[in-house]
Amino acid sequence: MTDSTNHESSTTLSHLEAIANAMPDPIFVMGQDGTYLDIIGGQERSLYADGSSLLGKTYLDVLPEGMANRFLKVVQRAIESNRLQEIEYQLANNEIDGVTEGPKGGQWYEARVYPIKEGTYDQPAVIWLAINISSRKHMEEQIEHLSSKDPLTGLYNRDFFLGLVDEELNKARLNNQALSLIKINLDCFKRITDAYGHEAGDKAILSTAHAIKNVVNGLGYIGRLSCDQFMIVLPEIKAVDAFRIAKLAQETIAAQTIKLEDNITTCLTSHAGVTELRDESEDSQTLFMRANEAIKALEGTREITRTL
Repeated sequence: MTDSTNHESSTTLSHLEAIANAMPDPIFVMGQDGTYLDIIGGQERSLYADGSSLLGKTYLDVLPEGMANRFLKVVQRAIESNRLQEIEYQLANNEIDGVTEGPKGGQWYEARVYPIKEGTYDQPAVIWLAINISSRKHMEEQIEHLSSKDPLTGLYNRDFFLGLVDEELNKARLNNQALSLIKINLDCFKRITDAYGHEAGDKAILSTAHAIKNVVNGLGYIGRLSCDQFMIVLPEIKAVDAFRIAKLAQETIAAQTIKLEDNITTCLTSHAGVTELRDESEDSQTLFMRANEAIKALEGTREITRTL
């Protein structure tokens, strides 16, 4: 081999080493037994910790046992199948023994794992390319939140809530458990909005939502169906107890005082219908209609809550 060829080979290796070390995302070379054989790149400290202290150690040496076994299975599956494996996981630096630098808190990673040519290391091995996807995960969570929540109140929006009711109905049928539904209509919303504007109407809606949340408090799920209509699904609760919850929610709503203008305040009133799952054949629409009928049955009476 000539000096020129030696020089070119040396230059190429130097370039490859420089490129590899400059990679912002780390590539771990993992042995079949879970040993960290080599680490390339991973220089971006805002996204990754310095993993050099992991060399020569195994997953079980440095990671929580459950995570270590999960990672080891992915490595061995890639080697056995000779195919690309992908995995998403959340891991905090304080969960990794010997790692102190890098981003704080639980970070989300996406790893692409692929077997290395046999004989390269003293045992079968893979490359584990880890990419920090925490920003993407955070954005996905925000989108999911926006798609499921009413922007004004933070309650579930109509579409998401109706799907939730169907899920809870299926669980109740499967486990032969009680399930109740409460619908609350705010009486004065249109009058307040027409006389004092949408800002005052928003105050009334927020006050109502806050009152209902304080009463339900983990007993079930709350949705805002329309401007002035709210619904509560109560798993494992019978109608007799749901009626008491509805009454308490209405009393809490009525106790709210809304400031409309200077020296002008108002209290809120509502009507509520309560129903429950009575037969396995009943679906969500059956319960919705019965709750509406219960509210309609209050017309012309002095009652504000009825079970049907």
